[in-house]
Amino acid sequence: MNALVKFEVVTLPKLYAVGKEIRHSDEALNRGDNRLPAFWDKCRKEGIFAPLESQAAYVFNSAHAGVFLDWHLGDGDFSYIVGMLMKEGVIVPEGYFSRALPATDAALCWVKCKSVTGTRTVPFGSTAKAIKKSGRGCANMKWCADLYHPSRSVAPDKKGYVILDCIIPLD
Repeated sequence: MNALVKFEVVTLPKLYAVGKEIRHSDEALNRGDNRLPAFWDKCRKEGIFAPLESQAAYVFNSAHAGVFLDWHLGDGDFSYIVGMLMKEGVIVPEGYFSRALPATDAALCWVKCKSVTGTRTVPFGSTAKAIKKSGRGCANMKWCADLYHPSRSVAPDKKGYVILDCIIPLD
């Protein structure tokens, strides 16, 4: 069972996605060529989160983030940043990528699944329905983020489920 277990519309301030970036093809991802889990593993092994977490005053959310960007450019590719969402004033470590994300209303969703890696293949129909039911849309979305919150995405519940937090900017 994959399910939407929380849906809330929130107002986000201007944020920065800061971390390491990979460019990948939407077409390849849809064919099963998912390089994102290996990229996450590489980032974890390199310890990329420590320099960001050490800037506690600028951490927006303690979760590690996977931020999808640039698919709206129409070239069939997207950028993906593994890192954290940070506040204005963050010092971007050398070798890291940073992208400003404008202040916006967003859907904050929790998707329950048997494994975090399975959440990227979850049909987000229930999320789309919840956005529509809220009277909002996301047709002009230029980014979205998966947040791997330590208490929800790492330790499965008694039935083996984890929760992935998702942020979807709204029109």
